[in-house]
Amino acid sequence: MALKSRSQKRGGALFCGFSSTPVGSQVYKHTKSLVLNCRMSSFLLSILALFFTECAHRHPVQGVSRSNRPYYLHGTWHYPQNYYDYDEVGLASWYGPGFHLALKAQGEPYNQHGMTAAHKTLPLPTIVRVTNPANGKSVVVLVDDRGPYKYKNRIIDLSMSAAKVLDLHRKGVSKVRVESLPRESHEFSMYLKKYGTKDRHGNRRTWEEVYRQEIGWRSGLAQLSPLPHSERHAHARAHQHVKASFAQKQATSSSSSSQKSTRPKNSIHQYLRSRS
Repeated sequence: MALKSRSQKRGGALFCGFSSTPVGSQVYKHTKSLVLNCRMSSFLLSILALFFTECAHRHPVQGVSRSNRPYYLHGTWHYPQNYYDYDEVGLASWYGPGFHLALKAQGEPYNQHGMTAAHKTLPLPTIVRVTNPANGKSVVVLVDDRGPYKYKNRIIDLSMSAAKVLDLHRKGVSKVRVESLPRESHEFSMYLKKYGTKDRHGNRRTWEEVYRQEIGWRSGLAQLSPLPHSERHAHARAHQHVKASFAQKQATSSSSSSQKSTRPKNSIHQYLRSRS
């Protein structure tokens, strides 16, 4: 056992003797609490620094964003994100004939033959890459709808065409990885904010059309995955129905432009309940 030096013994004795006095006891308590407070403060500062660093790397939504308010469904509150960053592994399902040509959360008719998807909290629109780890296949789709709600353990609902590309349409449910593409999502939402959805001739386009024609061809940006050959004719037929609904809606809105809209305020909640 190492022997202590005379100065260490003397210092320890002096400290022990000093701390045994009333004044020394108070000084010791204050010193101890000060050390603990400093340690706690440094810990909290490190947590805050980590939090703000994480927030600084996020890509906030600055353009068009639909269905971005919190909503309550099936006993659960859902809070849509105000940033595009997302990377999660979970179960994916797909929805098709029962919802074909029905209105989506962002207001357009749903086309089961398109390259789209539904998510509970991602901003609308968001471009994501979905990968099936079982076979390595991936697809880039446009998130423009809300869901799925029937089963809580599912993180994304794909269109029928996207499910066919990933080879999960027969199983119905499969494990996937969903990665958002913040740069593509930002460019697309800003384009919608600045130019809207109409083309040069004033005809309204779907979000999927706008992205393919205006965003996806740009250098360095991901293009939406091409449609399977078996789905192209069906997609074209369904697209004609969507265009017809756009024209009918435009004619109706122009004829009733002098009247106030009678659309109920809770129509989005009625839609979400129909999707559950």
